[in-house]
Amino acid sequence: MQTNSFAEKNKKPPFLKVIDEKADGTQIENDFFETEKEDNPLDSFLKKAGSGPTVSQEKDPPRDQDNPFMSSFLVELIRSIKNTLISIKNTSALSADRFNDAEFRKVAQKSITEDIRQIDSVLNSLLNYIHINSPIIKSNTLSIILEQVLDANQKQIQGKKIKIFTKCEKDLPETFIHDEQVRFVLNSILQYATLSTPPGGTIGFLIKSFSFHNGGPDKQISPQRNGGYIEAAVGFVGKPSDPPKNVGESPATQEQGATKLILELVREILQSNHGRMTYEVDPKKPRTLITLRFPIERRTVVYYEPISI
Repeated sequence: MQTNSFAEKNKKPPFLKVIDEKADGTQIENDFFETEKEDNPLDSFLKKAGSGPTVSQEKDPPRDQDNPFMSSFLVELIRSIKNTLISIKNTSALSADRFNDAEFRKVAQKSITEDIRQIDSVLNSLLNYIHINSPIIKSNTLSIILEQVLDANQKQIQGKKIKIFTKCEKDLPETFIHDEQVRFVLNSILQYATLSTPPGGTIGFLIKSFSFHNGGPDKQISPQRNGGYIEAAVGFVGKPSDPPKNVGESPATQEQGATKLILELVREILQSNHGRMTYEVDPKKPRTLITLRFPIERRTVVYYEPISI
């Protein structure tokens, strides 16, 4: 019997960090979003994303501590296993006495195999029962997906020697936008940033959540559907090769080009799910900041480990 773990499947290497080297060869870790010096080219620009993220207050639902069914089931299961082991032991003993009887050995082997198969099926059903009755609270999905997207694009990032900085709020709430749509948005933004950033440039991600109860609702995001939003600020150094004049316009009304169409697809996904995307360029640096807003799902989101069939 084999079991799969959702958490293990989604476990990825930690976020990329930048290691600076002093003149004497000593290496020091540089946290992109904590640096206050102006030599950090994205620091002041990313401050526009705001501060003071709110931590999700969702609690695990109460669990029933007393389960008489399971207690009686386990007692019966133990009895069945013991009886099966006794049967296997007796059959093995008889097989040893009649070792030279090929026909008897064949029957004994079949009997033992069937006994083991029955117990294996019962134990497999028990594990499946535990899985479907033990929902796992889903959280931090957006930062997990970001890790997966960064990991999947390592070859392209390393090829241009781009430095990646990330800072995510702990225990981010969930968004009601589907996981694969979130993956599409983050992957598309990373692709756009990578194409727009010169070799040796930097790309930074800052993800945090905001509650309407604390900061007031944003009219661009429907307050009836949720209680706030998750904001992902993506900043990068390097002027885009073909920046859009207005992300809100359709591709046909903008300058002809390829890379800006990636942002149009992202904008459409977010807007169709009551989210929003903003785009800012500082031509003097040059620096670019793309802000993505994912509406928060206020209901508790759970998932179940897959059952074995």
